[in-house]
Amino acid sequence: MHDVLGFNLTRNGVASAIPFVAFSVLIAVSGLFADWLRAPGRLSTNFVRKIFCAAGYILSSGFLILVGYISCNRTLAVVTMFVVTASGSPAVTTVSVNQLDLAPLHAGKIMGLTHSISMLSGIAAPLAVSALTNRHSTRLQWQNVFFLTAAVQVVGAIIFVIFGSGDRQHWADHDAISTELSVTPDRKKQPHIRHRSD
Repeated sequence: MHDVLGFNLTRNGVASAIPFVAFSVLIAVSGLFADWLRAPGRLSTNFVRKIFCAAGYILSSGFLILVGYISCNRTLAVVTMFVVTASGSPAVTTVSVNQLDLAPLHAGKIMGLTHSISMLSGIAAPLAVSALTNRHSTRLQWQNVFFLTAAVQVVGAIIFVIFGSGDRQHWADHDAISTELSVTPDRKKQPHIRHRSD
């Protein structure tokens, strides 16, 4: 926005925020649509998660590459970035809830692990962008950034389609323990908690 299209700091902030406004709205719409598709008699959760992940990342990657070829048309660049973010929202609905699909009782632990690993991209991305744009920050250099980003997204989508799942895992409920609270009518006796394995 700043280096190639020449937006000043204020306009750059506004223009950069517009795609995320779209994202905040469309992620909710994507989630509702995914749940509608997962309703009984329609599609399996596994199929919906894989389709949404692949479609979201591949579409957003294609539009992201297109951004690199927009010349000095600021409006078109902002609209295309809007489309990039909007088209990626279905993939985020998969990434955000897939832990609950796999193992609801262990979703917090899986989320902590996966998000800790994903934070490495937050460290690597600025370093990669800096390495690719540190000399002149031209449109050609930003095209390389967009190609790299698109490649990472497409490879991630392919890996998820091949190895990912939206099905409850067989190990997910093995350690489940249900707790029953039994209260005796005698007020002198304290309520006691009884544990039993499912």
